[in-house]
Amino acid sequence: MDDKTREFLENLIKAFDEIAGRITYFISYSDGVSNAAQAASDSKKEDEMKQYKGVKVKQRLDGRWYGRITLMPGIYYDVYGVTQEECFQKVKKFMNSPKLLKDKQRGAAERQRKRQEEKMMNDSTCCTMREWHEYWMRNFKQPNLKGSSIRFLSNLWKNHIIRLADEKMDMLTPAKLQEFLSSVPKDAVRRKVYVTLGDMFRKALAMDVIHKNPMEAVMPPRYKAKERAAMEPEEQRLFLQAAKDAEYYPLYALMLFEGLRTGEAKALRHCDIKEDCIIVRAAVNDLGEIDTTKTGCVRRVPIFAAFKPIADKLRSPSTELIFGPPSKHTGNDEYREIMKALGMDYNMYTLRHTFATNCARAGVVTKQVSLWMGHTDVSMTLRYYTNISESFEAANVKAIDTNSTQILPK
Repeated sequence: MDDKTREFLENLIKAFDEIAGRITYFISYSDGVSNAAQAASDSKKEDEMKQYKGVKVKQRLDGRWYGRITLMPGIYYDVYGVTQEECFQKVKKFMNSPKLLKDKQRGAAERQRKRQEEKMMNDSTCCTMREWHEYWMRNFKQPNLKGSSIRFLSNLWKNHIIRLADEKMDMLTPAKLQEFLSSVPKDAVRRKVYVTLGDMFRKALAMDVIHKNPMEAVMPPRYKAKERAAMEPEEQRLFLQAAKDAEYYPLYALMLFEGLRTGEAKALRHCDIKEDCIIVRAAVNDLGEIDTTKTGCVRRVPIFAAFKPIADKLRSPSTELIFGPPSKHTGNDEYREIMKALGMDYNMYTLRHTFATNCARAGVVTKQVSLWMGHTDVSMTLRYYTNISESFEAANVKAIDTNSTQILPK
């Protein structure tokens, strides 16, 4: 090979090397820009995902992507995508659908609850008071009691029984429970705690959670219920005279003449007053909401002569509430002002107690009074609502004396 040919080939090789170098540079530069753009895009997506708490998006070993959404501690919901972008979009769609998210959370909570209950029932070690209380409330109380009763039991737990929360049920002895009851400050509350614990342990024994009921050996606390007062006939006359022009006189009359509960009277509609009776189907609860009656039943109360003129004025086809928007405070202030002016100290519920006592004075059979008042048990009417005042006793004594003198020999 001559010198010219060799020189040409060397120059050609240099030219190819230079071209290859430039191509390599452009490829590297292009890759760098692409990678930087991808990194920026990924960073932006990750920042976007940060607004959703408890969400993680990662790549699987098989190259696919998954998004893990925390429904509640220890419980997750996963979505999958072929690409990261697809996975991101599925996560966003799920998180931006409140109803779907809530349904999944509710389902997860229900599954967790069932697992805990199964564990509690099958575990060789007995459950704690906290675990049993949750089960007892959910399965025995919530399906059968009204909201006000559920709130009462919940408050009783939070304020008192919770001190036993971490105790194992089979480790609670009668002595320990007796000591606990003695520490409850008020007599009335102590009695309610005793009744509640008694029911909890009876149900636990029936469900084989415990093998012996320690509450059977616990002495019930002494408690005397306050006497439920009723107005004397003269006091009733004075009250009706003072209240006849009051804004809420029909409300007071519904309780005194018809025996309705305060909440039932406040939830009454114009159309509930029929020609010869009142249909009691609802009540205003302690939250100021329209709810069912205390027993959950609808009842029919005759319109008595004393209430008939008021009933004729209130009766109409209207479904509006007679006393306006539901509120547990309706008429309370006005009633207190009337009591203050009369120098009396009866609460509004006394009007219902007075109705029961008036029925007893008139000789109405207690079972009938119980039905009118919406009691599930006649003993409730006798124990808490029929008040034996001095004048009532005097009338009974007179009736017996009259009957006795008629049979004495002349």
